[in-house]
Amino acid sequence: MEADTLFDALIEHNISRRDFLKFCSAMAAALGLSASYVPRIAHALETKQKPILVWLEIQSCTGDTEALLRASKPTVAEIVLDILSLDYHETIMAAAGIQAEKSLADVVKNHKGKYFVAIEGSIPTKDGGVYCCVGGRASVDIVREVCGSALATLAMGTCACFGAFPTPVRIPPVPSG
Repeated sequence: MEADTLFDALIEHNISRRDFLKFCSAMAAALGLSASYVPRIAHALETKQKPILVWLEIQSCTGDTEALLRASKPTVAEIVLDILSLDYHETIMAAAGIQAEKSLADVVKNHKGKYFVAIEGSIPTKDGGVYCCVGGRASVDIVREVCGSALATLAMGTCACFGAFPTPVRIPPVPSG
């Protein structure tokens, strides 16, 4: 049975109610909140669905995905099975092609304003984004659609933040002598 909430995941891992409330207290303290917030945090963790994450890879070396896959505390399995609902990630999802694109479209349509997006890689914008297309669509259009309906978007790594290596760079000649 898949856990729908973080609390369900904790129960599956034999976390006691007492330890759960200790965790909520620690979370309140870490966020700089007073102890009066502990019941609200506990209620949110008990009732709210796991956050949905869409991970888009555009022009990337897949380095951030590689780092995710090699994470150990928590492992990628713990992240995907217990903490987040990773509804779309081209590299690690089982679906491909039309099924994968349907998964992405379903998140955008059914969870508008309630999901997070992680973007790995640069997003080409020159000439309408024709230099990177996925499924016949310019990646810049996909990014606008998916991120435009998201609660928040996180740029992962240098390429997503600054354009990095996929951007053509002129290297000056080495001076002779």
